[in-house]
Amino acid sequence: MRKLIIFFVFSINSLSAQPYYTPLRAAVGVEAFGTAPQRQVCTEVMFGYKSRSFLALQAGLGLYNISDYTTYSISAALTYNFLLNRYRKKECQPHPGHNVLESYFEVGTSAFLFDKYVNVYFPPTDQQEQICPLALAGLRFHIVSTKWIYILKIRYTPSLVDSKVASVGGVAVGFGWR
Repeated sequence: MRKLIIFFVFSINSLSAQPYYTPLRAAVGVEAFGTAPQRQVCTEVMFGYKSRSFLALQAGLGLYNISDYTTYSISAALTYNFLLNRYRKKECQPHPGHNVLESYFEVGTSAFLFDKYVNVYFPPTDQQEQICPLALAGLRFHIVSTKWIYILKIRYTPSLVDSKVASVGGVAVGFGWR
């Protein structure tokens, strides 16, 4: 009887948060500008699922080119994603893939770290920040197929500090799985 009660308590949360969208486990992709100074390869993990929203944690490794100098960048982002086009659910269990295109409003914060210690481009007296925090807002689109979920993100990422390398916006593409 005790095991049945424990099972019931843990299943209450999943019953109350049946999603109106197709949930993802993780995703990988590439990004141009946005949360990275120029370009990066990134991975993303989704958690905190509610019926119309979820949280996503993203980490990326990128390259930054200035003339003949190339350096690396490391970025991270935490976003809250809210579903814009939910489908009507008439049964207890939603049908993943009911909508071929799912759209989300994405808001959060991010930061990137890059190697600025090259005297040719960033002298030691330069006030350029090595860690650059960013605000993040954008639209996220999921194209749902039977096996994969294809992702397109359009992001506005203003820098929260003065930065010569931060971009104001960017685009990312990737794919995720359930």
